[in-house]
Order: sequence, then structure tokens, then C-alpha cells
Amino acid sequence: MKTIAPLPDGLEFGTVETDEELEELITFNSTIHEPQDGEELRRIIENLPGFGREMNWFIRDSDKGVIVSTLNGIPSTWAYEGIPLRNLELGFVGTLPEYRNMGLIRALYREFFEREFHRGKYEISTIQGIPYYYRQFGYDFLIPAWRSVFLMPSQIPTVSPKEKPGWMKLSVRRAAKKDLDTIMNLYEELRRCTLISTARNTELWEIQERARREYDKEFTTYIVKRGLDIEGYFRLVVRENKTDPAAGFLDVIESSIRTYDGVRRTLEYLRQQCAEKNLPRLALSGALVSNLSKVGLDLQGVLSKGWKHQLRIPDMVRFLKRVRPVLEKRLRKSMFEGLTQEVTINTYRHCYVLDFQGGKIRQIRDLGIHEDGKNTSFRTPPNDFVRLLLGQYDLEELGHQNIDFLVAGPVKSLIATLFPKQESFIGYYYC
Repeated sequence: MKTIAPLPDGLEFGTVETDEELEELITFNSTIHEPQDGEELRRIIENLPGFGREMNWFIRDSDKGVIVSTLNGIPSTWAYEGIPLRNLELGFVGTLPEYRNMGLIRALYREFFEREFHRGKYEISTIQGIPYYYRQFGYDFLIPAWRSVFLMPSQIPTVSPKEKPGWMKLSVRRAAKKDLDTIMNLYEELRRCTLISTARNTELWEIQERARREYDKEFTTYIVKRGLDIEGYFRLVVRENKTDPAAGFLDVIESSIRTYDGVRRTLEYLRQQCAEKNLPRLALSGALVSNLSKVGLDLQGVLSKGWKHQLRIPDMVRFLKRVRPVLEKRLRKSMFEGLTQEVTINTYRHCYVLDFQGGKIRQIRDLGIHEDGKNTSFRTPPNDFVRLLLGQYDLEELGHQNIDFLVAGPVKSLIATLFPKQESFIGYYYC
């Protein structure tokens, strides 16, 4: 691990331990960010599994006795086509204005985050933060966030009083505790259609359903039923804007609905809710594997650009070893089933070798910087390889964007098979 440069005189590292330090941290974040951010941080420290005071770090001015810079590491479980990935998120980050441009966030990151990565517990690290700044730590904008299909209520076909379509026999009601097992299964069905997703165990589901908070807003979980059978669920946030009512909307932050009838019934329910609450539009979670979002696009809804989670893979060999079963599965039932060959991925800084024997990866090696002729069939800048590995771009897109992304003809189909472009969806994973 790299040697940590000393802090300027009068500054010292610290970890939140006492009640007094916790309150100081909450006040600091309420001051640096929005007033509600401090209480949100308190809520997740007190309730989020695996995240406590010890994952909150700071720099204190010992002469003045005040915290001047903080960051924390929020653990969560994501998944790569079902393979669990431990994520250490760079969460609440801030520095007092008079202490900025002194490298304090870099010092905190190297002191605490790099130490955690060195221990080998985490396969990925993410952040939802500001653009560009975090590229210095190796993060890149990759996984869609807060993307939605926006619809006007008038775009949803109305039902004539004389008509009695079969799907109107379905009911929509608030979810109860007894529904949780079925809702969890529906969420798993949605995740199985994605490459990168967030995992929720029963404990987190129960905590979320008790808190019913999505950041600083309240959500409600609804189920869609046909008789005694649950056909889907969705989570709904009412985003009213008292200063500008035209900017308000109903926001379906997550949904998994199995049937077209269930989708039609849900859309009719949402249309009625918009009318009752005088909201001019609604948003459907931009997970394009969601049936509700698919139909929303069919109705000429507009897909927003949204934002993206920034992501870093601290140790590529460790990550590749973790997702090895997925890479092997992709070869099965393809023309490369039973492959015996070394597959080389040259990122100009590292040369990774995947040794396939009979379709199984027997070894993954890092040769370091390696520029001999046999290791140049697939060359990619490091960030472009991460974009390919995480399914956000295909070979043609990356080759068009970057002239030093090079895939020789003989391995092109193999690389495309190992790393296909796929949809990802990051469901809410706080509480």
C-alpha cells in the first residue's frame, strides 16, 4: 500500500466513535450539504446493515477542535449477473470552504479507502458524486441512475365507462408485511434480466419497508393482484413542488410486473392518482427491462438522460476471478463452448491473461505492461475495458469512440461473446 503523505500541521485523522463525534458529524454534513442530509446520514448509520460509526472518517483541526473534512464508506452488495459483489461506496464527502484545495479528501481517501481495498474485501467502489473530480481516484461514469420514462397522463389510454376490460378486474393496494416474500421474488425476476444490479436481503427489505424513505422522500410500495395472486409491485414517490406545481410528478422508482394486464391496470391507477393529486406527469423507473417502462415507451413516453453511478474496480484480477462463473457460462451454448485458449486483454498498463481449458478458466494472470506481438490482439484503454466488462458499450461503440481500442478480427467474436452489452438497474439500497 502506498505511503500516506502527512497532513498539514495542526490537522489529524479521526474515526467517529463517541456520541459527541456522531453529533458533530451530523451537524457538519447538514452545514456543508443540505439540512436534511445530516439526518439522512444519521438514519443510515443507525439502520443500514453493515454500516456504523466506524465507517465514518474525518480530519480535525486540533487547534480549533473542529472537524474540517469528512468522508465515509457505505458498504452494500451489488451483483454481476447474479454473482454478489461487495461495494464500498464513497458516500457523504465534504470539506469546510476555508480548508479546500489542501488535498484533504485525497488524504482521507488514501488513508481509509485504500486501506480497505488493500484488505481485499471489496470488488467494486462507487460514488454518486459530482462530475470529473473523482476521476483522479479511478472512478468513471458507468451505471445508469435516476433515469426515467416520462409520460403525460393524457398519453395513457382512458377506459370508457361502458367498457369492462379484463385487466380492470385486477386490484391495486398498498403492500402488507405478508406480501414481502412475493415482492422479493418479483424483484429477483427483475434483477435476473440485468447485468449489474443491487441485492437486498430480507433484513434490508424489512428495514426499507418500515422506514419507507428514498433519500429525503417517502415512498409507498403497492402490489397488483388478480384474485389471490400478486402479479407485480411498484414503489411510488409523490414529488410535489409547492413553488412550481407544474414541476411536480408521480415517480415510480421501481417496478416488477409480470403481465401486460398488470401493467395496464397500474398505468390506469397512476393516471387516476395524477388527476387526484393534480400532478401533470408521471415517471417510470428507467430500467428498460421493466415491463412498465417498456409499455411507457410504447405510449410515446420520453426516456430521460438521467445520471450515472461512478464506479471503480480496485483490483481487476480479483474482480475477474469473482465473475469467472459468468464468463464461463457465456461460452457455453456458443460456438466457443469447450474453448482451450489463452485470452489476452492488454490495457496498456496491464496485460491480463485468461487461461481457458475446456471452457473453464483455470488461471487469471496479470503480466503487467507487456507489448510483445502475441499480446496485441485485444488492446483497450483501462477505462474502456471496464465499460465493456460492465456491459455499458459494445465493441463497435468503443472502437468508434476511441482509436486505441483495438480488437483483431480473429478474436473479435470471442471478445464479443465474453463481454456482451447488457442492461443494468440499480435499485434503492439505503434505508
